[in-house]
Amino acid sequence: MKILCLLTFLLASGAWAVDRPNVVVIFTDDQGYGDVSCHGNPILKTPNLDKLHSESVRFDNFHVAPVCTPSRSELMTGLYAMRNKAGMVPSGRNLMRRDIVTMPEVFVANGYATGLFGKWHLGDTYPHRPMDRGFQRVVWHKGWGLASEIEYDNDYYYTRYLDEMEVKYSDRFCANLWFDEAMKWMDHQIEAKQPFFSYIALNTPHSPFHALEEDYNKYKDKVEDPNVAHFFGLISNVDDNYGRLDRWLEKRGIKDDTIIIFMNDNGSSRGDKIYNAGMRGKKGSGYEGGHRAICFIRWPNGGLGTPRTVNNLSHITDIRPTFADLLEFDVPQAADPFDGVSLKSILRNLETVDDNRKVVVQFGGRVRPQKYYRSCVIWKNWRLNGDSELYDLGKDPEQKKDVSSQYPEIVRELKLHYDAYWASIEASIDVIEPVVIGNPAESYTDLTSNNWVEVDFDNRGKVAEANSMGGIWEIEAEKAGAYLVLLSRWPFYMERPLSSVGPAETIGGMPIDPGEVLPIKSGSLSLDGKEPIVAEPNSSDTFVEIRIELSKGRHSLQGWFHDAQGARLSGAFYGRVISQ
Repeated sequence: MKILCLLTFLLASGAWAVDRPNVVVIFTDDQGYGDVSCHGNPILKTPNLDKLHSESVRFDNFHVAPVCTPSRSELMTGLYAMRNKAGMVPSGRNLMRRDIVTMPEVFVANGYATGLFGKWHLGDTYPHRPMDRGFQRVVWHKGWGLASEIEYDNDYYYTRYLDEMEVKYSDRFCANLWFDEAMKWMDHQIEAKQPFFSYIALNTPHSPFHALEEDYNKYKDKVEDPNVAHFFGLISNVDDNYGRLDRWLEKRGIKDDTIIIFMNDNGSSRGDKIYNAGMRGKKGSGYEGGHRAICFIRWPNGGLGTPRTVNNLSHITDIRPTFADLLEFDVPQAADPFDGVSLKSILRNLETVDDNRKVVVQFGGRVRPQKYYRSCVIWKNWRLNGDSELYDLGKDPEQKKDVSSQYPEIVRELKLHYDAYWASIEASIDVIEPVVIGNPAESYTDLTSNNWVEVDFDNRGKVAEANSMGGIWEIEAEKAGAYLVLLSRWPFYMERPLSSVGPAETIGGMPIDPGEVLPIKSGSLSLDGKEPIVAEPNSSDTFVEIRIELSKGRHSLQGWFHDAQGARLSGAFYGRVISQ
């Protein structure tokens, strides 16, 4: 509906351009600013990305969120993460507001084909799936990666993935698969003379660290930690795949008319042990190493001038308004003004953005968002970390010396900026985007421990350990009526008995913890905080089945497993809701 309205608007306004450049955004997962050789890494070699660096406008003061879901939501919306509501990774606060028009929806409205290949991480169920938010072609996995609670025993080498919503298996390394599928789809668009927006969102070099053998061997004797060798090997694979894409663009004759943006989503998760470009902090940190990121932009026929490094303050929320401006998209005014700004003038080397610009970096954390939690206000060389630490990166790039007592007026000014930002979102802090059930787009809706509100439980290791009493699932029923709720100890596709341990290894042989045995004899479900309904497992002992009646609108569910005496053993890690 949103896309239809946009199309109507654009046709009525005459804002339809015939010739558009193609756009490819490559987004890596957990690679840091220092995890490329062109940024000075003494061990890691990335010749293809170094070549892109030499051909690009390089934003060297570019910032993202310190963790992955918030960065992805900021890219898609142009809004700060806690404003668009996808401000955390787990804890049920990781879904974007449904009223926001996303970046791929804008591309579709302006005549582009859109495709996502790889990691989405902004919702696995309707209406938050990538195909619900503007992507027309979707080859993807769920959750944060192949060891998330929903993918569980997925494997880098024999990847289970979704082609739209059809489950398929690949014998290709996961990152190779995403690039292969993207190029195959882009080939079809070239043949159809259709401009495209291709979002290649990798799940590497994120853990589990399991690089291809030939890539691991490049670094196994150069570093002490095998995980670092695997991490660098995974980045080597990214570099090879980018090189392959670049050669393909040239062979297909579209390199000069294609915008390439290469970015990473947060600070390094492993490479900081070797090299961190002189920065303090890593993934998850509010210090520079947690959020300063790579941003290379190349468009040979775009009038961007000589490849160069620019130091203007820039942020991931800038990408969406930049596309709208650079490609002359004409879209209806959004309900919220962008937190980002257009970088067109910098890209065209015409002028700089306001030197007085201030940017807020923050994500929601693992529980209810807190004011100043791992926050950073960026202004020129100044960094206000939290509500009191002040650093001057011009003199102290490693953020070793807090100079807040020397510059109280700077602290005061940056706190005023942050306080205004916080005041603009504070009233909505307790608003949570629910998981929608009862829509015909899905025959059932799966809930996982990742959806537990304000409970940090989003990976297979925690599910295997089974040491949580769980949390509430916030849902919204689109229609009133009877619903069947299934509760499971393991992901439903595994069809594993409730009281069994998890698999001891993935399909490709990478060992994982089989976890704890829970002697489950029953399960229970509470609706809207009421007395739980108790039921015994089904005949195959793979799930507990409970029927409930729901009125249309918002509700809460919470499930548990019990032993033979009725004592609670744990929360119900997985739920499936089926409209009757």
